[in-house]
Amino acid sequence: MRALCLPLLTLLLMLVNTGVQAIVLVAADLPPYVIQSAHGKPGGIAIEIMEEAARRLGEPLTIELMPLPRALTQTIHRQDVLMIPPVRSSQREHLYQWITPILDEQFLIVSDRRFHPTQLKSSDLRTLDVGVLRYSFGQHLLKQRVGIPGKTVANEQLNAHKLHRGRIDAWVAAWNVILYAQQQDKLSPQQLVRGEVLMNTQLYLAANKAFPFKEAQRWQAAIEGMRRDGSLARIIRQYNYQLPE
Repeated sequence: MRALCLPLLTLLLMLVNTGVQAIVLVAADLPPYVIQSAHGKPGGIAIEIMEEAARRLGEPLTIELMPLPRALTQTIHRQDVLMIPPVRSSQREHLYQWITPILDEQFLIVSDRRFHPTQLKSSDLRTLDVGVLRYSFGQHLLKQRVGIPGKTVANEQLNAHKLHRGRIDAWVAAWNVILYAQQQDKLSPQQLVRGEVLMNTQLYLAANKAFPFKEAQRWQAAIEGMRRDGSLARIIRQYNYQLPE
């Protein structure tokens, strides 16, 4: 009898183990929210938030790092995936399931004080070369407010470099992205002149429309718990993140 039970127990354990599937997190490569590490494993504020939420839920987490345009597209077409850290906007509202905000952020215009020492307004940009990240919320704001597409790049560090060299007159992006890109390009934030704030907004944990609603509620509850007990604020402080005033 014991000999018969052992193979049955082994089979049951195999079924239990193979039934646990890691949640797939599509992470847009947007420092400082999501940072590609030299060691291969991504880091960043949003990644740390999601890893802590996964730990609390007891969920294995598979992170797939990719450029922003691909992350936005992949999440539309792949069922049962989560995504960080898109901005919730009218143009994206119907494309995703918006689970919970994770970070407050501010999109604004900046210039280099050597070339444009006064604060730039959106009305000034029509005759200027403006750098934006391709398919980003900054590009959407520029089109919406000013009616121009801007000069697009594949990553924000290129905008930091171009602004420093005078190859663009202004840069529209999230403030913490700008600060991080300046740091990576070994440029001082003191060179920058903060212009008009285009929007105070939030970055979200989003999902494919088919992501199970009850599972989404679990992730929302986990992150809300982190917000209540101060864990969310602690992670944010570790990165010297500047919240909108």
